[in-house]
Amino acid sequence: MSKSPVQLRVVASNDHEFARESLARAFKNSMTEHLRAHTKDTNVNPETLLTTDYLNHFNEIIMLLELVPSAPTQFAAELAGWQHESYEEHFTHSGFRDKELAIIGYRNAPQEVRHAFDSSVADLETEMVMLLQQVQEKIATGDTEGLSILCNEAVPRLQNFIQITAGIVNGSVPDSPETGEPGASGDESASAQSAVDALFD
Repeated sequence: MSKSPVQLRVVASNDHEFARESLARAFKNSMTEHLRAHTKDTNVNPETLLTTDYLNHFNEIIMLLELVPSAPTQFAAELAGWQHESYEEHFTHSGFRDKELAIIGYRNAPQEVRHAFDSSVADLETEMVMLLQQVQEKIATGDTEGLSILCNEAVPRLQNFIQITAGIVNGSVPDSPETGEPGASGDESASAQSAVDALFD
């Protein structure tokens, strides 16, 4: 039984959509491999396409938290001025040599890696913001003993968050077949490679 004109249009539309999705997957996979080739001699991890340099945004405050109990007023303003920056915001404003690669790498990081990383950073940010509010309260009330106890307990906890997040950057994320994207065939990768190459010309 032959298909009606309407059925033929539906089939053609579905085929077209499938072709677009296949090309998009091939392009993303090709982009990922191309980016990995550019990570040599940089601090960007070739597998995750992320860099631990972003964590300096948090490490600087952790260092201040270690010092603030001994000189609360000296560091109060600096702690109060801290604002969270996203991964892309941090590298946009930084002097990091390979910041363009870091930003593009983040956008093209494997799905399961990006999800785990963003989740860990969100937890770290929540903990940091809550802690800084508590620190400011202790400083404002002159509770130096409470401030010392608060910082001494919080610093190891924050360092643990940093260690977990750094582990994700360095590849300690379990494979997740459910969230992983299917790889592109050789023909699909070849069809997208020229477009990817143009980005680096």
